[in-house]
Amino acid sequence: MKEMLERICNKQIVFTSLEIVDPKTVLHTRKKLAIFCGTDRKSFYHLIFHSQQKSRFLMKHVQEVIEFTRALELHFQHAYKYKHLLLQAPVCSKAALLLHENGWKVYE
Repeated sequence: MKEMLERICNKQIVFTSLEIVDPKTVLHTRKKLAIFCGTDRKSFYHLIFHSQQKSRFLMKHVQEVIEFTRALELHFQHAYKYKHLLLQAPVCSKAALLLHENGWKVYE
């Protein structure tokens, strides 16, 4: 987790709180995702997805991430200002473009 936060916090983001969300209980999914919700000093909400997969990150994965985000916004009853996606797999160019259009920052 320390490595993940170092990637994101290059811009001096300091989290006042950071929670781990269990995808099985909140989203009812068996996907191998690590999900973190946090707030920074300015009280902006951050959503962090950490995905570990061997195959390419495709458009279908983007649609799943967007659906999971909507479900989390309904569950926690607030919108996320910043959304971060940490991947350890190559990203399809169309998927990267769609993520960027929806306000996601992708870290490889």
